[in-house]
Order: sequence, then C-alpha cells, then structure tokens
Amino acid sequence: MNTADRSRQALLRALLAFVFLGLANAPVVAASGEGHHEEGHHEEGHHEEGHHEEEHREEGHHEEGHHEEEHHEEEHREEGHPQEARSFTVHELEAYGVVLATGGPGVVDTGIELPGEIRPNADRLAHVAPRFPGIVREVYKNTGDPVRAGEVMALIESENLATYELVAAFGGTVIDKHITPGEAVTRAEPAYIVADLSDVWVNINVYQMVLPAIHTGQSVLISTADGVLEATGAISYIAPVVDQATRTATARVVLPNPDGRWRPGLFVIATVGLPTAAAVVVPRRALHNLDGERVIFVAEGEHFVARHVTVGAVGRQRIEITSGLVAGEHFADTGSFLVKAELTKGTAEHHH
Repeated sequence: MNTADRSRQALLRALLAFVFLGLANAPVVAASGEGHHEEGHHEEGHHEEGHHEEEHREEGHHEEGHHEEEHHEEEHREEGHPQEARSFTVHELEAYGVVLATGGPGVVDTGIELPGEIRPNADRLAHVAPRFPGIVREVYKNTGDPVRAGEVMALIESENLATYELVAAFGGTVIDKHITPGEAVTRAEPAYIVADLSDVWVNINVYQMVLPAIHTGQSVLISTADGVLEATGAISYIAPVVDQATRTATARVVLPNPDGRWRPGLFVIATVGLPTAAAVVVPRRALHNLDGERVIFVAEGEHFVARHVTVGAVGRQRIEITSGLVAGEHFADTGSFLVKAELTKGTAEHHH
C-alpha cells in the first residue's frame, strides 16, 4: 500500500470515528434538551401554582379583611345604637315641648286619705209641713223639681173647709215628697223636703288615731273613687265628740256645688293635706319607670340620660328625691315622656 492509500484510509477512519461519536452523543443531547423542557415546564407549573396560591392568599386576605371590615362596621353600628338613642339634644327636645326644671328644696303635698260622704247643707234644708190639718186637693211639685222662694207647691183644704197654699220657704230642689191628692195631712209630718244644693257638706270620718293631726282651716282634696270628680276645700268644723260606734269624729268641708255634680249620698275620698318639707322635690310627672327602675331624665351636657333615683315622701303631685338627683341639676319635667320615648326607641333598635 502506497503512501496515498494509507492517507485515504486514515482519513476514512477519522470520518467514521467522527460520525460514530456524533451518533453516540445525539441521544444524550436529545435527552438533555427534553429534560430541560420538562424542568422548565415543571418550573412553569410551580410558578403558576405559586401564582394561584398567592392569588388565593390575596383573595383570602381580601375576604378576611372584608369580614373584619364588616365586623368592625357591625361593632360600630352596635356601638352607635346608644348614641342614636341620644341623637336629639336637650335644645332640640325643648323645641318639641320638653320643659326643663331644676331640682331643689320644696314641699311635698302629702296627706291622709279619709272616707267621707256628700250631705245636703243642713243650714239650707227645709221641711215643708202643712200649717193646719186637712185634705190635699192639688199637688204641684214632685221630687227633683226646682222651686223658687214663695212658690206654691200644693193646695190643702183645712178641716173648716178653707183652702190654703203650701209654699217653699226658699229656692232649691225637692229632695223628698210625702203628699198625694186626697191624702189627709197633719202638721206632724212634712209634706216636702227642700234643699238648696248650691253648696253641700262633705262629712269626713276622722279616725281617732289621726285626730290630733286634723284641725280647722286645713286644705282637703275631695274626690270620687273613680277620680272623675275633684274639688278642694277647707275644714270648717270638727265635732267635739267621737262616735261610740265608729270610733270616728266628723270633720266638715263646705263645698260649692253650682252645677249640682256633688249629689248628696255620694261616697268620696277626702285627702287632708299634711305637707312635708324636703331637700330635693320634683313633680311626679318627671318620674318614670324604665326597665323596672325609677328614673328621672337628667340633662348631662347636650343630652338627657336616665338617672336611677330613690324616692322618699310621695304626694299627689310632688315627690321627694333622696338620692340620684342633687339640688341645682336640670331634668325633664313637662313632656318628659318624649325623652323616654326617644331613649327607649334607641334601646329597642339596638336589641333588634
């Protein structure tokens, strides 16, 4: 083999070796490229997963923040209810008719309740009797009829056949009648009873245990049991003796009765005034019951607050406050029910 042939063989072997080497390395290159692709895909998937997790965390954080925001708003709304209950200021409520008053010393209109009865004024009560025995010929008046002084009430024929008139001694009302036409009458029996009811007596039964506290001139409130009728008067007379059967003494009030509402026979309640001095006195209308407690609506700053109070002496229109309100403090008096309505409205909305 000459030198040229040996050179060609060496070149051929080198080419074959190069080709073989390229074929051997090709799968490795392919596998390496595929692996990089898969790894990149995995990394991409991991990136996407991380992105979703981040979005989920952000969404969860957003929802959590939203819930916290709603919770804070809920708490704010709940905390706002008492403020809503006091949304109207003192001056605004005054414009709606609430009147402020100031606590301070005064007199409580306390008293003793005693039973009584309306009776005709005995000084204006007449028993009209015939002047002579005889027979009744005419009857002109009946029970309940009004009469004028000197008015003829009946015509009577005497035993000597002379007739005479039976007349009213003064003006008033016939409250009893014992005469009929044709009846024989005598001077011993009254034919009529006439009463002037323009004023009446209130006879009060005073128990002996309270008798020392009762005196003439004392103010007395007279009222019916149902409270429909009320009037005030003063004690004008106290009986000097105690009734042995009832163990009571009679006190009397003369009561004007121009419209005839106080009818004789009515049972009444007589509240004899025994005023009580106190350091802090308020009208009864200012006292309210709120959640089972006695309260007064006190002005604190720009708003009213329900202040629990302790009540001492209780009168018909005024009461003593022993704690919870001091002299000089302002409170809702007339129209205080409007303050109560506003406060309870806020409480009701809060519970709702």
